[in-house]
Amino acid sequence: MNRHSALCHNFRATLPESNARQKFKNSHILMLNKPAIIHKYSGVRLKNFNNGSNKWPNKGPNNGIAAILLVFSLSLITGCATTSSAPGTKDSFEKANRAILDFNLASDRLVLKPIAKAYVRVVPDPVRKGVNNFFSNLWQPMTVANDVLQGKLGYAARDTSRFLINTTAGILGIFDVASELGLPRHREDFGQTLAVWGVPSGPYLVLPFLGPSNLRDAAGLIPQFVYADAVEHIDSPEIYYAKTLRIVDARMQLLGADDILDLQPDKYLFIRENYRQQRLDLIHDGNPPAAQAEDSDDPLIDQLLQDD
Repeated sequence: MNRHSALCHNFRATLPESNARQKFKNSHILMLNKPAIIHKYSGVRLKNFNNGSNKWPNKGPNNGIAAILLVFSLSLITGCATTSSAPGTKDSFEKANRAILDFNLASDRLVLKPIAKAYVRVVPDPVRKGVNNFFSNLWQPMTVANDVLQGKLGYAARDTSRFLINTTAGILGIFDVASELGLPRHREDFGQTLAVWGVPSGPYLVLPFLGPSNLRDAAGLIPQFVYADAVEHIDSPEIYYAKTLRIVDARMQLLGADDILDLQPDKYLFIRENYRQQRLDLIHDGNPPAAQAEDSDDPLIDQLLQDD
């Protein structure tokens, strides 16, 4: 019995026989099928419990160290990894991934989480919302580019309209006027584009500072870092203030989800399965193929989900 199966078996054994199956099923439906958002810093991808929405937060930090670590991580795995696009792909690097996750979570607990909490205490909510809207608006040109690369011309037109409206009427994106006009947030990235093009996902990875990923999504981070980050084009010392504020804002969005993660008997499995299902949901615009959406690494979970 592997680690995941043992975990599932032990958890179910602690429940009364009459309701064990249903409670266990519900807990894994939460883990596998809920939309999620990125925690770039501690490696957590969870539902946005702050506001109950499925909107994506702003992208994470973009710095030289992160880029170097990304390239280094890719160089270690490209020569020895086998690839597969199924969400139940064997976790070939679980031992290393768990160690990196522990490092990410410890770094978050000591540095980012306290700063994010202080940010919430000091900065009024309307100001925090404006900051979040501003950084989200900076992502829109990248979304439009990926819309076009994926052949989603309807999305490209809507996302372009959203960007123009919020940049002008919304004062550089500080106010989300477009959502009030029926143009909600929509986000695409280069990892999603590679998936649409048929590139297999490859093995699951946990990247230092950046969190959960896979080989395909990690490769998609390279053009994002090099070409598409608007903050990187700020040609002044203020670039460092902008980067720091973006990191704090993104971490702040996840404060409400920390308690949910703390309840998980195995944080690594929870994050991994949530990440895989969340990426499927994004790649297929909220309608993943049933066979893929219901698949997991554990036959017990698959059996429970098939009973729905």
